[in-house]
This record gives sequence, C-alpha cells and structure tokens, in this order.
Amino acid sequence: MGRIDMFPELEEFIEENDFSVNSVKKSITTHLQALLEHFKYFSEETAPEKYDWIRSPFNVTTASHLSSVMEDAMAELSSDRTLKTAFNVKTLPEFRISVEEEYPQLSKAAMDVLTPFGSTYL
Repeated sequence: MGRIDMFPELEEFIEENDFSVNSVKKSITTHLQALLEHFKYFSEETAPEKYDWIRSPFNVTTASHLSSVMEDAMAELSSDRTLKTAFNVKTLPEFRISVEEEYPQLSKAAMDVLTPFGSTYL
C-alpha cells in the first residue's frame, strides 16, 4: 500500500473523501503517464536544429522555416563582421539583447522560443 504520512494534505484528502490509497495512486500514475506522453509529443515535434539560428547565428546553413523577411534579416545579421565579433565576446543573452533594436523580428522570434512559458507578471 505504501506510506503517505509524509503527505499530510493527501492523507487528509483521502480520509475526507473516503478514497483508498491504491485508487489515488492509480489515478496519479495514470495522470503522470499521460503527462509523459504529452511531453514526448512536444519534444519530438521540436527539432533542435530548427533553432540553430538562435544558438549560433553565424553558422546557420539554412533557415527555410523562417519568413522571407526574417530570412533576409538573418542573412544580413550573419554577414556582419562587427556583430560576429560581439557574438564571440558576449554571452548569448547579452548578444540577443544587443541586436534587439536592429533586428526586432528576429529578436521577438528568438524570445518566443527561449521563453515559451513567459508571463506578463515577470
């Protein structure tokens, strides 16, 4: 059956609702398995190489998934030697912030990827 005394809220919930520990365990296990499948779906959908333009903008071979405007901006950014020098000196977040004004669409798209669970409360 297992011990639940280290989870006083759960213990109280089970007692108040006349559930068995086993039925609650089964429900939790089912829920966690569904979450695992859900996370697998998202991780399989996201190909890491799709975001090489964010991690390493000067070594990108293709950015065909970007809009044509963003592709042009990416080509311009990646051919700028001054920015390449800055990229080699700065951290990735520092670099992304430094190009935000000059390349707002690329910056917004990068931020959307890097902060998928962002909030207006942050």
